[in-house]
Amino acid sequence: HACPQVLVSGLLCFILEKNWFVDMSPGFKVPLYSILGVAVCFALLFSIIDLINYCCGLCQSHDAKPLVETETQVYLVVAAAVIMGFIFGLVFGLLDVEDADVAHLKVALLRDESICYPIGGILGGIASAINQYLREENEEYTFNALETSELDDDDDDF
Repeated sequence: HACPQVLVSGLLCFILEKNWFVDMSPGFKVPLYSILGVAVCFALLFSIIDLINYCCGLCQSHDAKPLVETETQVYLVVAAAVIMGFIFGLVFGLLDVEDADVAHLKVALLRDESICYPIGGILGGIASAINQYLREENEEYTFNALETSELDDDDDDF
């Protein structure tokens, strides 16, 4: 669903020139940066989660729960990526970081980070708590008492 948006955003990154943004109004820049923020956040979140799932899968037993497995968990990650990316792009565009001159660029980026890091931490914490709840709620991993069958060895047959 989000793949066309990611592809379009990626193309925008390559074809847009720095001097195109100088003449753009904030009403056009902010939505553009929000779309780019969503695409970058989406790609980064799914890459990190896939990498963690892979590494944990190598180190854990076969029956261990993956970090994200169910469709609901995937939708949660998509929602978190869209919300975070939109907010990060919105903040970047509203603070006009891209128009800062070289002497003030570091200060502008630090101001952007000081706003985005707490937002990302809070939203990431909420999403991870919901994800953990969804992992534990999954009935596939609930405890089932052992059942005896005809194939089991019974020690009572002496």
